[in-house]
Amino acid sequence: MIKINLIPPEYIARINRRVIIAKVVLAAVLAAGAVAFVSVWHLTRAKTIEAALARSEAEMRVLQKDVDQVKAIEAQIAEVQKYLNSINSINKGRFVYTRFLQDLTSDLPATIWFNNVNTTLSGNIVGVSLGVNANSAYDLAYWINSLETSGSYSEVGIGGIAVTETEAGKRFTVTITMKYTYK
Repeated sequence: MIKINLIPPEYIARINRRVIIAKVVLAAVLAAGAVAFVSVWHLTRAKTIEAALARSEAEMRVLQKDVDQVKAIEAQIAEVQKYLNSINSINKGRFVYTRFLQDLTSDLPATIWFNNVNTTLSGNIVGVSLGVNANSAYDLAYWINSLETSGSYSEVGIGGIAVTETEAGKRFTVTITMKYTYK
């Protein structure tokens, strides 16, 4: 079988040129469509981000009022705390002797009494020297033990014990030295 091509070559060249032009136009349209799609996507994303930013800024303005109130309250608290600290610094050593005497006599048995009480204050520590009389050796030992085991007293020392006979029985006279820590 023999094929005879009756179409002129110029016509085939023209058709091939039109096909190439159609392919180029199609590629250009596809490229323009892709650019337009990406542009619309970016524009939509930008608008969404701007709207979220506007909402966040509005929320921040509302919350900023609360933050300002908190800062004002913190400033008031600091001022009150400064006032309380100054009162505490004034009162710090004011009740040392009152507390010392309360602690000293809280466990004191009825059979013990003081001849003299000498104190020296050094910061929060009170040096104490006591002249003590007791009608009961047991009560005296109990009270000295309670001083030694108490957390407020330290370096409890006992001087010589003098025993004298009285109408009521034996009287024990002793000098006690210790340090009292004011808390």
